[in-house]
Amino acid sequence: MFTGATRPATPLSCPAALALPDAFSVASIVIVTQTLVEIIGMVVYVRLVPRLLPAHD
Repeated sequence: MFTGATRPATPLSCPAALALPDAFSVASIVIVTQTLVEIIGMVVYVRLVPRLLPAHD
C-alpha cells in the first residue's frame, strides 16, 4: 500500500524540471507540490492503516 502511494522518481525529476527553459518554470512547482501531497499522504497512511488492520496476538 505504501509503495503504491509514492514515486521514487521525484528526486530525479526535480533537477530535470529546473533545467527546462523559463517557459516551463511551472513544472518545478508542480513537482514540488506533488511531492508535498505524497508526504502528507504517507503521514495519513501511517496513522490510518494500523487502525484499519486487525491487531494480531
